[in-house]
Amino acid sequence: MELDQTGSASANITGRLSENEKLVSICHQLQDLGMTPKQFITLFLQSQNQEIAYRRRYWGTVTGWPSTLEMIEALKTISTRTTDGISRWQSFIQREAVDILISQSPPSGYYPSGSYISSQDIQPTYLQPEAVHQREKSLSEEHMPFLFNILKQTLDASIPQPVSDDYDQDEMADPDLDPDEEEIFRMEGLNSREAQVVTRPQKIASTVCAMVSFARNRRHNGLQIFNSIRFVAAGVTERMNDYLHLLGLTSSRRTALRALKVLSEHAAGNLRRVMAVDNGLLYGPTICIDNLDMEQRVHAHSVGHRSMTFHGTWGYVHTPNSGLMESLDQSKLSLESYYQALARIPDLELHPRMLLPTREEDDHFEAVLKSQIAQVMYQYVAKPSDPDTATPRSPPAIDKISCSPPNINVLKLMEASDNSAEGLGQVIDSIIKQTGLDPEEFCSRLQILDGDLGTAQNFNSIRAMRTPSEYCEHHLKSICFQLGASHTLWNLAQAILTSHFGNPSQTNDLGTWHYLHALGIPSEKAIPKKDFTLMLNNIEKTHEASIFYCLRVIMGNENESITDDQSQPTIPTSRWNEIIQECYVRFLSPQARRKNPKQLSPKRYSFLIQLHDFSTIVEANRAMKAGDVGRLMNIWKVWSIMAQALPGLVNYRSYLPRTIILLKHVLPPDLSKFILHNFLVSPSGRDNHFVPKDYYLELLNYWLKFFYNRSGIGTQVARLQEMFSLNMGLLRTMFLSLKMERGGKLIYQSHKNNLTNRSLDLFLRMARSYDLADQHQRNISAHIPECQDALLEGVKLLQKAKINNNLARFKLHFLWEPPAGQNNKDNPQEEPNEIEENEEYQQGSEVQLEI
Repeated sequence: MELDQTGSASANITGRLSENEKLVSICHQLQDLGMTPKQFITLFLQSQNQEIAYRRRYWGTVTGWPSTLEMIEALKTISTRTTDGISRWQSFIQREAVDILISQSPPSGYYPSGSYISSQDIQPTYLQPEAVHQREKSLSEEHMPFLFNILKQTLDASIPQPVSDDYDQDEMADPDLDPDEEEIFRMEGLNSREAQVVTRPQKIASTVCAMVSFARNRRHNGLQIFNSIRFVAAGVTERMNDYLHLLGLTSSRRTALRALKVLSEHAAGNLRRVMAVDNGLLYGPTICIDNLDMEQRVHAHSVGHRSMTFHGTWGYVHTPNSGLMESLDQSKLSLESYYQALARIPDLELHPRMLLPTREEDDHFEAVLKSQIAQVMYQYVAKPSDPDTATPRSPPAIDKISCSPPNINVLKLMEASDNSAEGLGQVIDSIIKQTGLDPEEFCSRLQILDGDLGTAQNFNSIRAMRTPSEYCEHHLKSICFQLGASHTLWNLAQAILTSHFGNPSQTNDLGTWHYLHALGIPSEKAIPKKDFTLMLNNIEKTHEASIFYCLRVIMGNENESITDDQSQPTIPTSRWNEIIQECYVRFLSPQARRKNPKQLSPKRYSFLIQLHDFSTIVEANRAMKAGDVGRLMNIWKVWSIMAQALPGLVNYRSYLPRTIILLKHVLPPDLSKFILHNFLVSPSGRDNHFVPKDYYLELLNYWLKFFYNRSGIGTQVARLQEMFSLNMGLLRTMFLSLKMERGGKLIYQSHKNNLTNRSLDLFLRMARSYDLADQHQRNISAHIPECQDALLEGVKLLQKAKINNNLARFKLHFLWEPPAGQNNKDNPQEEPNEIEENEEYQQGSEVQLEI
């Protein structure tokens, strides 16, 4: 009873004491026990006594951590009251941080369980963005989270919130977007600047973690070997790579080249798997080839060591889209079906009408012309009040291709050139070796081969020399050679432009050069020797400027000037459609050309013929971008007729009609569709971003020929062959990954070929001055270039050839393997050394056209 009263009294006294009084009382008690507060705290934390350990059991757990952290913060406050104290505290934290960093490290050993990847064991999957992201995530979240979080949080603290609009602003880097594309970007939430700000700290932190790990252990080389290959792809010089290797950001160049050699072996293996005959397919994946010439420059010459030109051939294998193959009857794609179709050629009666457009195709071409007028009207003149009922700015689709990304396996660069029959034979032998097939296996199924016209001629020449033969690898009848769509466009466009070009040395000459000059394009730059895309752009600008002038004539305001800031007004849709219809009838319809013969008005006749001819070029280019092979074939039919009259196209006079007859009148519909739908590819996997296969090969040629051969990397042909050519797809992907890792997205914008108001105003002045439409019948001193209606003249030549039985040349070069007991001698063939009509005299001028 007495003890209880004493304890109760003590509790009452303690309850009346303040916090400071309690602390003082505890200190007095510790002093009486001969202990300091520090000794008490240290002993309390380190004691192994069960009762003491029980009392501190929650200090390091989630439950007790807030109060423990509060105590540590209080200790920090006391320790950092002075400059010396701050230094001592930082030194302590630094030692603790170092201990943590030393304890955190990626696992050692071989990939995938470890962090070491040998250049001899690397595979393409290791370099894929998904694999790179997973390694980066594991390093930052599992293996080295302490260093990563310190760096990232430090960098995050320096980023202003919200993101400033002028962050890293570069007006030249952000070209104006098309309104439709800008709307798509806004709807998809694509803001590259904000993404870069958010991604940058994380990327820096993870990269520093990888550099520290590599510096501590050179076998933690995931990022370094990836960067070493990517720096090769990006053209980083070896000297710069050595410096980055010193910093721990990349592996040595020797390691990168060894890795590329191994990756080339994987690429060659993939090529063999794609071309294997045991996959049950009756056809082989299509192959596209082109010649590649480049200079092997030597600075210090010696015997056997001089500058020379390398003549080689390169290409790729394109595996058809699975969706396309599911829509086709596979039995119609066999070699037997192909031979059966060709066997009907000797009995096929040829008529010029096979190449003439049908009524449906004429109606479609009228819609094409009106869409071209509507595009100019919408962009430069006026906009309709109701776009839904206005004349469409795009023609109706006929046969569109799927825009799924193509499956492409690049061939190894070959030293043989396809510029001769002998060289092409070596090219085919090299291709067969790269596929891993025996010659009999390679020739046991139908094989589509794409190339330019010169390659097609050489192929037919070597096949003619080797026929007849009992060996399939000699007569090569299983190969069906098709013209490349890009080379056909370039050659026909250049021939048409040349026929209308005129004489730039005569200032009053009204050839196309004068139109281009009014648009600010010098005549010597109108037909660049190598840049065919620029040539097509110039033709399109000339064509649209001519249509613009026609529209102003229709509207009666051709005398009005155009200001730089002038915008397009909105007019009633009915009036908008009327203007387009009248423009078509007066200037672009067949009736307009018939009503204005050359004898009546040479100037107006020349102007109308140019409008028609350039419209076919513009339509072919747009059809290929849209991936519509039906529209493209319609233009090819027109060109096959025009080529009969255009100068400089001797071989196209036969080869282009042969292609049309083969695809439209000889082959089964499924096989014809298979070939047509493999003319174009969409590398980015986006609609309206198609390119011909030979154009895509030219793009790869540029990378190999100019980028990797002139950047100090791969200047030896052997290195280009063994390390770069087979890895071209992988190297381009790694090059583009530089942008993706910045937080951006690969956005393939459409290249706009626009005319400025200033250019249109100057063109309008020229057109008024010379009265291009000849509407006033004024006697203006102007020289009209000699011009002919190539379409009409081509029809006449075809009719004459039919009368003289000269259409049989369209049956040449079709060879097949007849069934046992039969032969194909009834099909006329050229002798190996025979030259087509007039080819000997015109081939020299054609060399510049056929690339």
